[in-house]
Amino acid sequence: MNVIRNWMGNNTEEEFYDLADENGMMILNDFWQSTQNFQVEPEDPALFLKNADDVVRRYRNHPSIILWFGRNEGVPYPALNEGLDDLIAREDGTRWFTGSSNVVNLQGSGPYNYRPPVGYFTGLATGFSVETGTPSLSTLESVRANMPDSETWPLSDTLAYHDWHFAGNGDTKTFMSTLDTMFGPGTSFADFERKAQMMNLETHKAMYEGFLGHLWTKNSGRLLWMTHPAWPSNAWQIYSWDYDTQASYYGAKKAAEPLHVQLNLPGNELVVLNTTREAQPGLRVRTRVVGLDNAELFTREDRVDAGANMATPLAAVPLDRLFASNPMLLVKLELIDRAGNTVADNFYWRGKDEAAYRTLNTLQSVALTGSVVAQAVDGADNVVTVTLANRTAVPALNAKLTLVDAQNKRILPAFYSDNYVALLPGEEKRIEIRYPKTMGTAAAALTVRGWNVAQSDRFITLAPRTVSSGDAQ
Repeated sequence: MNVIRNWMGNNTEEEFYDLADENGMMILNDFWQSTQNFQVEPEDPALFLKNADDVVRRYRNHPSIILWFGRNEGVPYPALNEGLDDLIAREDGTRWFTGSSNVVNLQGSGPYNYRPPVGYFTGLATGFSVETGTPSLSTLESVRANMPDSETWPLSDTLAYHDWHFAGNGDTKTFMSTLDTMFGPGTSFADFERKAQMMNLETHKAMYEGFLGHLWTKNSGRLLWMTHPAWPSNAWQIYSWDYDTQASYYGAKKAAEPLHVQLNLPGNELVVLNTTREAQPGLRVRTRVVGLDNAELFTREDRVDAGANMATPLAAVPLDRLFASNPMLLVKLELIDRAGNTVADNFYWRGKDEAAYRTLNTLQSVALTGSVVAQAVDGADNVVTVTLANRTAVPALNAKLTLVDAQNKRILPAFYSDNYVALLPGEEKRIEIRYPKTMGTAAAALTVRGWNVAQSDRFITLAPRTVSSGDAQ
């Protein structure tokens, strides 16, 4: 992810642009008009243009700004649109100005409600998408931190006040009906959140896989609407107001990794993504499909040279044929380099239809094992590295780790290399967690829970101190 849209130019802090420069982020910078025909138009175009001139002169030396939008959703009236065009040409002539954020050579805005993942590969996958969003329930812990349990279940107006609303733009109606069909209605808020995170992961992964799977053919970019909420929000976000990260974050993170392997929808074509500047020759893709009983149904290995900054398609994985006898399938993909190292992996639960996902409810609860690999200090961060392992005979889905202190309170912010992970029997996964040294709170343990993962509030106990980098214990 490398683009931020400064909606309506609301952020005018120098630090915002400095950080974007430093971290290689590109800024699409709006001027200060919202949706055309819904908002009052500026009454003093001369004053507006004078302010715009000041902003352009002030920030034009920031390389992170790549273009200027005249307004959000619409076009400024002619005096402003032409005035802004002339201003940018005069004061910042190396950058593009376009009057509209969404309709001139762009896909348009939305959708903002739940859509099946296949849509992000097909009808929703054309051009440069400037606003795409879907309901995105925060973690159980984050929701409970901002409202009492009595307001969480049954789902209440309080949750709607925090953007889980049942009508209007971005409503949750299609999300809720799909959840009921796929997994069954929630029986408690904890059960509802568990099911919602399954949808969060797959939907947000599809948003970016759908774009990247057709890279430079019919797709060139996709922006989430929206991020960085100051208000506790359960719509459109990939992380919470308190910096907790729900499954949406990890779905998007997985899809956007520089080297990536995925299945395109609807045909289940295998695609290798390399969004780096260097070609990656001599790779292998290992595909394994199993049933919920972990019986192997299909396996294949493909060799591929992944060109720089491109998507390389391979033959489809025949899920449609396998669905005939197994309506619910688990798919494991691994991308392996010349040295035999796994450089990327991916995992899907795929059903013949929405109703087939109900069979995931039959998976037995799994008790994972975990161990500490290292605790260290790296610059400004405390770093904890752990291994998750599935020593059972049952696939484990959506295993979520949470770093907590001695009082079992979440350590926030904490940055996980991966989370909401799936482990087939016999598999293990190493996860690194970073959190700031300056927090003044030491991590004491990791909790775990998941789709069919037994909850443990002291899953992994950590040493009471960290050690210097190079002396990990």
